[in-house]
Amino acid sequence: MTEAVEDLDRRSQRTRKAVFDAFTRLIFARRYSAIRTSDLIEEAGVGRSTFYEHFSNKDDVLVWAIDPIFAPLAEAGAGTASLPRLRFVVEHLWERRALARVMFEPPLAAKLQRKLAGMIQARLGEQTPGGIPPAMTAAATAAGQLALLRVWLCGEVACDPAALARRLAGG
Repeated sequence: MTEAVEDLDRRSQRTRKAVFDAFTRLIFARRYSAIRTSDLIEEAGVGRSTFYEHFSNKDDVLVWAIDPIFAPLAEAGAGTASLPRLRFVVEHLWERRALARVMFEPPLAAKLQRKLAGMIQARLGEQTPGGIPPAMTAAATAAGQLALLRVWLCGEVACDPAALARRLAGG
């Protein structure tokens, strides 16, 4: 019985890796809006039902795949920022700003803000000042971080990437 569970976990991991790799290839080859879920399924080489066991659509894949980008933001939101990691993320987003701008359009913006808030809250634990619930602190922090990134990436306000990284780190 244990082997069956481990095999299932390995199969699940392989499926998610195949979808992630396919998503990465497609995202750098096409505009996000031009990628269909069926394209992702075909590129990943997984069955339609297998894909839908793990994800609802391409937006869900993006929300899941954004973890490495959001991790430094979540750490900053919890007060444990790594300035070099934040600067790397800021520069990475700038280099891919056409894609990053898509993140701030409905319905993705709200999904990604909830994702980041959840990551911040997990790092905050029970420790928040003044009796403010951790979920509220995390939601407000995520909204603020993403607002800073949005105005910068959309060209509303110019800012040096290093300065933006310092601000995101709480400096």
